[in-house]
This record gives sequence, structure tokens and C-alpha cells, in this order.
Amino acid sequence: MKKMLSRVAMVLGLVMFASSAAQASSTQEAAGCGVGTMVFKDQHGLLYNLLATTTNGMLFGTVSQTFGLLNCPADASVSGKIASFIDFNKPQLASEVAQGKGERLAALVEMYGVKESDRPAAIAALKANQVVIFKDSSTAAIQSEMNKTLQAYLS
Repeated sequence: MKKMLSRVAMVLGLVMFASSAAQASSTQEAAGCGVGTMVFKDQHGLLYNLLATTTNGMLFGTVSQTFGLLNCPADASVSGKIASFIDFNKPQLASEVAQGKGERLAALVEMYGVKESDRPAAIAALKANQVVIFKDSSTAAIQSEMNKTLQAYLS
């Protein structure tokens, strides 16, 4: 029991140290949106970001993002998630689009909402337009070109 309590105390100490050392520019940027972000809106640091993220996840975070409620910006929607996915996976996506296959590419096409029956054609269209899609390195430009390419396949 003493070992468990000492471990908990050590973890809490590390979290407190990290929260004082790590400063995010805002809770909104680090934790997303929802009830937690509203409660901890003027707080900075890892501890508050963790609390906001946990609260958002437990209290209607998905509903808030889907419908733009509770301090959720418009880009917290599917479009924002696609942009984050592209930004995080940019080099791998460029390679997979060029090959016309891959797990990230399949996930991206699914995120766009392309019907399963249209996915092979959508992936072929992305492959055919790979040079245009990735000519600019900015996530917004890549997403814009992907939107144009996939427009015919979106329901």
C-alpha cells in the first residue's frame, strides 16, 4: 500500500512539475473545445490542458465538435480533423497517394465520407492528381486540392 501511495505521489509530483514547466499558448489550442475548455479557459500549462481534455472527453466533447457547440470553432468539425490528419501524416500520405494504396490513404478517403463503392475510383483520382495536390506544402493547400479532387465522390 505504501509503495502504491508513493508511486501516486511521484506521478502527481511529475505532473505538477511538467505543468509548471510546459506552457501551451492556450487551453483551446491544446485541449480542443467543449465544457473543459470553457471551465479552464484562462488557465495555462499541462495540468490544466489535461484536465480540460479529460473533461471535454467525458462531457459531450464529440457532440460539441460535431454541432459546433460549447466554444467549438467551425474547424473542429470533420474538415478540421481532416486537416489535422493531413498535417500529421503529410509525408506518408504523399507517398501513399503516389502509389494509390495505403492505410493512411484509405483512412483519409473514409474520413471524407466517400462511399465504400466509390473509394477505388476516388483513390485513383487522387493518384492521378498527386502532383497538383502536393505541389504546395501547406496543409490548407493540400486539403483544398483534395477537396476539389474528391468532390465528385462525396455524398
